[in-house]
Amino acid sequence: MLISLLFALPSLNIPTGMTQETRYITDTILVPVREGSGPDEVIINQGLPSGTLVLVFRQSEDGEWTEIETRTGTRGWIRSKYLQIDPPVALLMTDIQVELAQVQAERDRLLNQMNARSSEADEADETISELNAVIESTRAELTEIKRVSSATIELDLMNQQLVAELESERSESDLLRLENVRLRERISNNQILDGALAVMLGVLLALIAPRLWPSKKKSDGWT
Repeated sequence: MLISLLFALPSLNIPTGMTQETRYITDTILVPVREGSGPDEVIINQGLPSGTLVLVFRQSEDGEWTEIETRTGTRGWIRSKYLQIDPPVALLMTDIQVELAQVQAERDRLLNQMNARSSEADEADETISELNAVIESTRAELTEIKRVSSATIELDLMNQQLVAELESERSESDLLRLENVRLRERISNNQILDGALAVMLGVLLALIAPRLWPSKKKSDGWT
């Protein structure tokens, strides 16, 4: 996912002994970056946009300012209240939309595959019915030959030939029946998978929905 890739940043040298952490700029305003930890310090960046991933180095003694560095190398101080651990809603929504599109594409693919296999199963049923009809016809012919034939040797040869044909057709029918059963099992498994995908999508939405309405932070009035 995009969020996981954003966290895989190369480590930077830290002058202090603190462990580096990552934070996101909140989705409220553009946050200016200053040279020092104070509202009167020189602004070195007019404003980091919402969703900017930064490395955190340290905080001022009063905790109101945090020294950060962006992926592009901008390093300075910003108000601590404009940092948050979780990605902003806009970034989460983008990831959700991408995942939703992937799930829908997979669902459509499985539905098309299931429909194709259903057609194959129906064709197999028709073929089995036709073979059964041929088998019954062959049996009827064999019975009639036995009844009307007076030549024992000729009857035996014809009987052997018909029995061989009958067994061949019966084997083909059994193979088609087995394939038909397998196709129906695959269709059933695809339906179960489709249901599991729908449940997974519901779980994802349930986990993300509470973050769609983050609480607003009170502004301190500085520009």
